Amino acid sequence: MEFEYRRPDVEQALLSAKDVASLEAALTATAGLKADLDDPAIRGHQMFSPGLDAAIPTVARRLDLHDVPLTKTNDRICIVATRLYEFGGHSKVASDIAAIVGPGDTTVVYTDIDRELRHQNLLNLRRTPADNRHRADLLLGANTLVGKILELYNLMAAVRPGRIFLLTHHFDMVALIALWPFRSVVEYLHHADHLPTLGATLPWSAHADLTWGCHTTCQRAGLNPTYVGLTVTPTALTTPSTTGGKTPDRLRIATCGHSAKYRGAGTYRWLDFAVAALQRPGAEIVHFGDAEDAFQREIRQGLAEAGVDPAAYVFAGLTPGLAEDLRAREVDVYLSSYPVSGGKAIVEAMSAGLPPIVPLDPDCPPLLRFDFPTDIWVEVSRPQDINGAIDAALAKRAAMAGAGDPIAAEVERFNAYVRTPPAATPPAAR
Repeated sequence: MEFEYRRPDVEQALLSAKDVASLEAALTATAGLKADLDDPAIRGHQMFSPGLDAAIPTVARRLDLHDVPLTKTNDRICIVATRLYEFGGHSKVASDIAAIVGPGDTTVVYTDIDRELRHQNLLNLRRTPADNRHRADLLLGANTLVGKILELYNLMAAVRPGRIFLLTHHFDMVALIALWPFRSVVEYLHHADHLPTLGATLPWSAHADLTWGCHTTCQRAGLNPTYVGLTVTPTALTTPSTTGGKTPDRLRIATCGHSAKYRGAGTYRWLDFAVAALQRPGAEIVHFGDAEDAFQREIRQGLAEAGVDPAAYVFAGLTPGLAEDLRAREVDVYLSSYPVSGGKAIVEAMSAGLPPIVPLDPDCPPLLRFDFPTDIWVEVSRPQDINGAIDAALAKRAAMAGAGDPIAAEVERFNAYVRTPPAATPPAAR
């Protein structure tokens, strides 16, 4: 299988576990595989884990988790996550689902396999404004992974959801085993588009790809996926103008992402692209996202060494709504993070009428290459080409303004998917 990730030792441990103690050890080993996600030979090169996936039905059967056939409907919707964060694309998908179907009709269950959450988190969620409050937020409390599987299975058997959105971390075996018997209503949201993740090769009721590159990869793998895209809040959509806030003596460039997306191996450094962009007369860069102090110092020092005023690079902090901030700050050009591009942020920029510039190495790992079904973005591979890419992005922006809003249909794709449950694929025999 193309882009296959294998760990035969852990696969065998799961399949050969004959008692609760050995199964707990195998599940713990599976959760520990997250250390592999930083391996350059894996990141961007491997996605599917058929060997580990094959153990999921076997373990569910050994735990006597009997199938619970359900009819798919938008009643009693559940989102099952390992944990969610205040910011970040993966967590934003969960909040988008709740916003579309209504928070009061949504139950969120956290498996918390790394035991990072506390019940204080649930109290904080209960204190959110009533209009934003979920029907329930549930934190699995068992102190073992096997216990969490049984707890989640029993919870779903009691709730009998009409639809379960599976939105977990890469190696959350707890959720996958517990939810396998409910696969007639489980929808696998494939958000790990450049890293190994459990469950992608199994026949859930739907396999929904959130990015175009992931979708074409899953299509080639014969997984019968549906492309649902990503969305932004409806108020973020805007009719692009030809000039935005641009004036002859100012060019405002924005980028967005955690500092981790701007570090790491690449042909160049993010700093090289930033310096090239800031050579443009009147240019400034506004960086949204969680930027650690050490990263900020690196950028400022690097700019100074390159003869660029560090004040031209502004760290704007976290943003709950990138598209709105891009409009509010009258941004002219959006430059994606490098060496790791940000899919959700790119869609937000598009929705604000900004054709993004996406730096990509010619030898970029295949799963890290950004792709999109419409031609409203600009690829650049060298810092010295950034000036021409800015011109191309401004020209595309003018074309977008004359053609209405070409991104609106893409944004609506996800909304329609959530509002209308896709037909279920017949569950596989066990």
